[in-house]
Amino acid sequence: MKLMAVMVLYKQAVEESRTFQTLRKTLFSKTDFSHELEMVIYDNSPEKQVLPSFDHEGISIQYIHDPRNLGIAVAYNFAWSKAAKSGSDWLLLLDHDTQLTNEYILELQNLPELESDVAALVPKIISNGTMISPVYSGYLRPLKEEQPPTGLQDVPVMAINSGSLIRMEFLERIGGFNGQFPLDYLDHWLFYAIYANHHKVWVLDVVLEHDLSVMDYSQVSLDRYKSILDAEINFYKNYKLGLYPSYRKQLAMRLVKQVLLVKNKKIAMYTLSKLLNRKRR
Repeated sequence: MKLMAVMVLYKQAVEESRTFQTLRKTLFSKTDFSHELEMVIYDNSPEKQVLPSFDHEGISIQYIHDPRNLGIAVAYNFAWSKAAKSGSDWLLLLDHDTQLTNEYILELQNLPELESDVAALVPKIISNGTMISPVYSGYLRPLKEEQPPTGLQDVPVMAINSGSLIRMEFLERIGGFNGQFPLDYLDHWLFYAIYANHHKVWVLDVVLEHDLSVMDYSQVSLDRYKSILDAEINFYKNYKLGLYPSYRKQLAMRLVKQVLLVKNKKIAMYTLSKLLNRKRR
């Protein structure tokens, strides 16, 4: 079996990446890994890094610098295209701050026999002691609900991108990653697309730690908030239609909290403009 891995960076040195450091301690040092592996490091940082050779025990690693910073969908689609040309069976998605383990690598090495309708294999992800992925996707606040068990998931679930293994045949079927979600909510769209196309997800019996990026209104810029909110509204309005009415009610409650608690009132004003279906610059 052939795998293609893609790790996306932004203003992060490769050697300082938690993901790369743990890859080097686990997968790169494993001499008996049974699958053929290639890797793309896609760097969206403004400045190109000067890097040593990254070939490890026959693993070909290609570094791509793209200062346009167009997000992760472009990076994933680059890796998907490269994987298709090389005949890869699966595409492994990685960000820069997931702690990979020997147990996870062992799961990748000993993948279960799966039906062709299984489009993704995902680990269990914890952050600060809480399991954040995968979650059942039929709720607006899924972390408060029951968590999916190990194995085949007949009921729709959503998982974060990092650590997910996506079947190449499925990506070919849907035409790769959706450019409508260049950064935010791409994972929501991907797992929505899996079940919308009558495929399923398999949860691996392994747990990884991940630094969850939680939005802090005292630190987030207005442009960053706009990006997040625009993607969120796009997802619920055009894809997860059943949750859209409840989502608008939740957004109204968020607006009240922003008015009362968030110092940067432009954030609240942008939320209000979206609730009123007006574009605000």
